[in-house]
Amino acid sequence: MKLREFTIQDANRVASLVGDESVSKWTTNIPFPYSAQDAVEWITGTANDPNRHPFAVEIDGEIVACVSFWPDGENTIEVGYWVGKSYWGQGICTQALSMLLSQDIFPETGRVVARVMEGNFGSERVLIKCGFTHSENCTLIKAGKQIKSKIFVYRATK
Repeated sequence: MKLREFTIQDANRVASLVGDESVSKWTTNIPFPYSAQDAVEWITGTANDPNRHPFAVEIDGEIVACVSFWPDGENTIEVGYWVGKSYWGQGICTQALSMLLSQDIFPETGRVVARVMEGNFGSERVLIKCGFTHSENCTLIKAGKQIKSKIFVYRATK
């Protein structure tokens, strides 16, 4: 498994993975339906945004998932991820998130957080396996609707 930056050539693969409603329903900013043009705009937009850091998760030369991080206030970084449905339950996000967290990219005195929609038990398991703990409940907005959610916190120990 390796993490790498996305390229425009990844757009069709990204669209095929997150274009599945089962995947997009657990994210706040991946619409359904999701097209290759949506993927091109996302890849281009994140490449030009110094605050967004998505990484393609590749296994045997094929993208299967994404892990990313971005600033969430002062001294706080938020992480997020998605994995193609046919790869669920294989530990891919746990391994990819662990790889991301092991990189020297997070502030030593800061917090790393993740937000998970209630009912996304697979995502909660990923976070717990990676050393996150449930901190508090919150609300996320998806397609104009409020969704009950949870905040998990990981404290970098260096």
